[in-house]
Amino acid sequence: MNYTEILNTGAPAALIPLAVILLAAFTKKIVPALITGILLGGLLFTRGNIIETSLYAAHKLSGALKAGDGVYIVFFLYLFGALSDIIKVSGGIKGFTLLASRVVKTEKGALGAVWAMTPFTFIDCCFHGISAGMVGKSLNDKVNGNKKKLAFVLNITSCLLIILIPFGTTYVGYIMGVISSAFTKAGMDMPAYDAYLKSIPFNFFPIIMVLISVFAVVFNFGFKKDYLPKTAHDDDIFEKEHGHDEAHEKCTFEENAPPRAANLIIPLSALIFMTVFFLYYTGRANTGENGFFTSLISADFERAIFASGLVTLVLTSIFYLFQKIPLREIESHFFSGGNEMLTPIVVLILSWGLSGIISDLGFEKFVSSVVASKLPAFLIPVTIYLIGSATSYFIGTAWGTWALLMPLAIPLAAEAGISVPLVIGAVLSGGALGDHASPLGETGILSASIAGVPLYSHIRSQLPYSLLGLGVSAVLFVVFPLFL
Repeated sequence: MNYTEILNTGAPAALIPLAVILLAAFTKKIVPALITGILLGGLLFTRGNIIETSLYAAHKLSGALKAGDGVYIVFFLYLFGALSDIIKVSGGIKGFTLLASRVVKTEKGALGAVWAMTPFTFIDCCFHGISAGMVGKSLNDKVNGNKKKLAFVLNITSCLLIILIPFGTTYVGYIMGVISSAFTKAGMDMPAYDAYLKSIPFNFFPIIMVLISVFAVVFNFGFKKDYLPKTAHDDDIFEKEHGHDEAHEKCTFEENAPPRAANLIIPLSALIFMTVFFLYYTGRANTGENGFFTSLISADFERAIFASGLVTLVLTSIFYLFQKIPLREIESHFFSGGNEMLTPIVVLILSWGLSGIISDLGFEKFVSSVVASKLPAFLIPVTIYLIGSATSYFIGTAWGTWALLMPLAIPLAAEAGISVPLVIGAVLSGGALGDHASPLGETGILSASIAGVPLYSHIRSQLPYSLLGLGVSAVLFVVFPLFL
């Protein structure tokens, strides 16, 4: 088999992300591993032409920002990091912590606060992660709670729980889009939203992990000190991963700012209101209808959340200026807070670029050839789920995995005569695993960063629970086809 024939199989597309994960695990450095994977994929795609590889890699990285409005997500993350630091310097987090500490006395209460904020912040995983994380971390630090457990709960409520909510989230519109596209390619006439609703009970991995998270909070389950010790070494790793802002440390205004709970509650309320408003506004413009939930589902999610963050940031700054908080302090913390998000932003951009390269190298063809081999019909859902889990873990994105596998899974289900909602649930579950458990996953990176936990410590700490969820879900995907 010659070089061209090997490339045409799509096998290198599966080997590159595996190499990235192994290199990242060995070096404990994600960015160099991702860059290596991008260059390796580029060399394969351009047949060893170094100059063309450089141009191709630059094209995929810039395209990753343009495709799917990725640039809005990047700006959104930077603005949220800036907003959280500005709120901190105003005494808002300190004031809210003092207020909530009258009720929250334990780690369980601090973790429960993250869950309690979910009904107000479920619109987007990043929005929830930063908003709920801002509050949860302050309370968790106050009671000297386990940071790794906080990162675990924050990760699950920022990703897996939101995937199960069938309205008004950034996931819903995207999921409906890939399902609808898959139906069109398969020549099937079925309402996408109806199929999505019916698939939710079969989205086993998120359901199981949410239950584990509830047990972790209510019954203080798992994350014992003997299993997940907090050591000075972890703090050293965190400093190396996230850097140390000396100029920020020298700021004395933050120490002298009086605690004001309103300085957190009012900006956060404004952010929630603005997010809902812009989602409704952009959705109404897209559909021409005034229905609230119809508009939310059809919204331009990335553009809406960026606009809401920008407006909230401006209004919050004006609100603080009236309290005589110096403009220089607001500006200083805008940059210091935003810069703290640069690590997850860079990792996300590199992950998006790597995902595009893997797709160009024929990953769909590789998966299709694996799945299309002769399998008993009842094993198709679990096979799709396991391939999806491996795919999402290696490329670190649920959305990319869904886009790759949904057009393959739905026709297979129709041809084999098995439940289409069950197979949709298998695709969604497989993609969700990577978003949650992969060191390249968006919510994993964000949750670790917000909780103040080194990324690999976070990934290691939740690995046994992720493997438990993976195994139980696999069994369910084998059993359920026998009864449907």
